[in-house]
Amino acid sequence: MKTLLCIGFALGLIAIASALTCKKCEFRAFAFCITGSGSEECGGNCSHTRAAFGSFSLFSKQGCAKECKEAKNQTDNIFNFQYNTTCCASNMCNSGSSVGFSVSLGLGMGLLWLLNAV
Repeated sequence: MKTLLCIGFALGLIAIASALTCKKCEFRAFAFCITGSGSEECGGNCSHTRAAFGSFSLFSKQGCAKECKEAKNQTDNIFNFQYNTTCCASNMCNSGSSVGFSVSLGLGMGLLWLLNAV
């Protein structure tokens, strides 16, 4: 019985140790993470999706995808944006830009700029 308990515990540790950690940002614009920043445990692959108009990068999304499918040069039919999705399987491999941004910080900076301009 002790042997089965030890084997079960060891398998549990292996499962925990094999969990992947991905960079998470639900909406990133102009190198600033606007919503959902941080990291998350992942049971699939890390993904990074970027949208661009020509060579100008507009926004991106980072996170965990259970079934990540890489896509190169996919075009949106409505806005004509070009999407690229990359998948990777090592810790924090979808990092991209490391600059974080909160909405309250942005509003505060905008208010200071307006007060300085008056």
